[in-house]
Amino acid sequence: MSTQKNKTQKVTQQNKSTEVDFYDSKIAGKEKYILLGALLIGCYIVFQDFINFKKVYLFKDIGSDSINIYFPWLAQLTDAMKTDGVPTWSFTQGLGQNVFPLWLGDFFSNFLMLFSKDKLPYGLAFMEITKILLAGFIFFKYLRELKVNDFAAYIGAFLFSFCGYIMVGGCWAIFSDEAVYAALTLYGFERWLNHKKWLWFVIGLVCISFLQPFFLFMYAIFLAIYAPVRYNDLHEGDWKKFPLFIAKTAGFAALGVAITAYQLFPDLLQYVESPRVGGEASFITKLKAQPMFTFADEVLRFTTTFRAFGSDTLGTGSNFKGWQNYLEAPLFYCGIFCLVTFPQVFSSFNKKQKMAYGILTALFVLPILFPYFRNAFWAFTGDYFRTFSLMISLLLLIFSVKALHHIIKTESINKIVLGVTVVFLLILLYTPAAQFKPAINQGYRSIVAVLIFTYAGLLLGLTSKGSSKGTYKMVLMLVCFFELIYNANTTINKRSVVTVQELTSKVGYNDYSVDAISLIKEKDKSFYRINKDFGSGLAMHKSINDAKVQGYFGTTSYYSFNQKNYIKFLGDFNVINPKDENATRWASGIENRPLLFSLLSGKYWLSKRPDNYLYGFGYDSIAKFGDIKVFKNRYSVPFGIASDIVLDESTFKKLSPTQKDFFALKGLVVADEDKDLLSFTKRFNLADTIATNFSFEKYNQYVNELKKDSLTITQFKESDIKGDITVSSPKILFFSIPFDEGWKATINNTDAKLYRVNAGLTGLKIPAGKSSVELKFEPRLMKKGLLVSILALIVFVSLLVIEKIKSNKIANQSA
Repeated sequence: MSTQKNKTQKVTQQNKSTEVDFYDSKIAGKEKYILLGALLIGCYIVFQDFINFKKVYLFKDIGSDSINIYFPWLAQLTDAMKTDGVPTWSFTQGLGQNVFPLWLGDFFSNFLMLFSKDKLPYGLAFMEITKILLAGFIFFKYLRELKVNDFAAYIGAFLFSFCGYIMVGGCWAIFSDEAVYAALTLYGFERWLNHKKWLWFVIGLVCISFLQPFFLFMYAIFLAIYAPVRYNDLHEGDWKKFPLFIAKTAGFAALGVAITAYQLFPDLLQYVESPRVGGEASFITKLKAQPMFTFADEVLRFTTTFRAFGSDTLGTGSNFKGWQNYLEAPLFYCGIFCLVTFPQVFSSFNKKQKMAYGILTALFVLPILFPYFRNAFWAFTGDYFRTFSLMISLLLLIFSVKALHHIIKTESINKIVLGVTVVFLLILLYTPAAQFKPAINQGYRSIVAVLIFTYAGLLLGLTSKGSSKGTYKMVLMLVCFFELIYNANTTINKRSVVTVQELTSKVGYNDYSVDAISLIKEKDKSFYRINKDFGSGLAMHKSINDAKVQGYFGTTSYYSFNQKNYIKFLGDFNVINPKDENATRWASGIENRPLLFSLLSGKYWLSKRPDNYLYGFGYDSIAKFGDIKVFKNRYSVPFGIASDIVLDESTFKKLSPTQKDFFALKGLVVADEDKDLLSFTKRFNLADTIATNFSFEKYNQYVNELKKDSLTITQFKESDIKGDITVSSPKILFFSIPFDEGWKATINNTDAKLYRVNAGLTGLKIPAGKSSVELKFEPRLMKKGLLVSILALIVFVSLLVIEKIKSNKIANQSA
């Protein structure tokens, strides 16, 4: 019996030894390669329909921005780069806008712009896959800089790659970019902190600054909190050298930002001048007026809780039933594992670290509890989470990975904390208020409950002294894989997207508008604008950026930072409410004002309406393609018309919308401060704007009168326009271009001043006789920014050379 018992024990020990040997010999040390394989497999599972060209990465649901704003932007800049090189001014956006700001910095999208426009949709999913792979690899490197073991770094990197912020945010493109750049910045900071190697820190901040300058404000806050905590980890309360370290860190950060000045300065200028930041539509005053310590409302608290369990716990896409919407709501999900594990991190800290990390935690919990501080984090420009969600996810991952490392290293866990965590999570999961229960995905909630117990059991298993620890590691890797891929698959594939078949059918941006516009361009080489009473986009929200994709000049624009004088024009003419923040972004253009459209060289109208209503406004039907009728305006005004009849802006604003339209065909609105224009021109008789005095005969008369003194265009490029005009007396030459100080004018090769006329558009005072006029556009601050960027790059390269010389000198001395 004794012999048999010894044999059984030997066999058991051999089996345990085999388990340990398998993990240690086959996986340990190779986690980064396993990570790459897991990411590739996960991406194929999630994106296989996109990889196999059955679908394209454009969403029809609440993610309609991918169709309505991102793809048109991508198409617009792709066209611009192939014709003009660096994009500057484009008439495909609103009535025209400087498109240089923010064009460079989403480097993934910039790479796609090198391809033809018809290939862009097919590359979008591959772009997101690339981001996922880079996010995982960089975050793995970052976690290794935190001195955690390879296994813990693998878990953290995989969870980060498929976290809710990247999966949901990737549908809006810019947010998955941000996640990659944030990981790069953190990695760079740790390299600087641990090894005095600053290169990647500077590069990370260069990427963030190029992508979205406003992010610099938020990441400055994050690093200001994160840096002293990490410094304390390494120096354990020795703060003597901290001021010098921070000064150098700030210097490298400033260098990174200075490198981007070429793009940064024009970007910041557009922010400051936009209606939603510096205009009447700004949220700043309203959000700052909220009480500082008012708790988040019940809906927000419920959403915050359940979105931590999964991005789709409260519904997917347009079916989301929580605070705000699918994107703007809290996006803290980065794996149930993190929720179970992160409280354990405090068991690994000494007293000083507990205090430091406790303060860090409190500072990031504060904005969750009190929205005022979250809005302050956004400088009161908007009421949403976005970047703040990414930062919470990063902290959850860092805490969890550190805790996992400690558990494996010490083979111990705080069972009381683990038990309390499990109970607390289950209470949150199963005790929401009754009115919120219908919003919860009940099936997924059950999965979450199982995962909570599973992860708790695996953490306990990792504390085992025997050889089965390797088995628990492999099971943990598999469970994390299936959980994150299951959730990512829901986020991406349980939604309405554009199919490849739709790309090639006569729908969406490839509808019969393309044929109509092609005919118009073939027959008419003059400057004109086209209107549409429908949107070609396939999403749930109407598309108003069709011009960017289909290549025509329109009047509408959906953009976060529409040109301020474009919005002023629409506001002063009562087309939109300029105090409505949404209206300044979703600028509907001249959809229902045919008379005003004529003034803007509005010559063609594409319609799907069956009633031929345009006949009553002087339009003739000239063609039909499929379900689209093409109309031509008999009363379109040329681009560049001269007038000496004016009305001061104060008086103009008192007119009714109808009176304003009538006046716009007779004279020009001049800003009150431009006394020199008001002094030499004729004043308008307001009686002429009375609607009963207006007829098509007068309409025709007014237009013909305007055509007499109009510019003959000799060269037209979107940022360089030349033409000749002859007038019998001094007049104001009006262009339907939003006034922008980047435009410069010459008359007969002599510099001339441009004025803001017609409530936000552009005017030029011209003398009697023949004049050769040129308008050229150059983005403001671009050249100054370029100079700063060049100087910063010289400093950057010089520092690299100095560092290399020092490194070689040390190496030679060691040899």
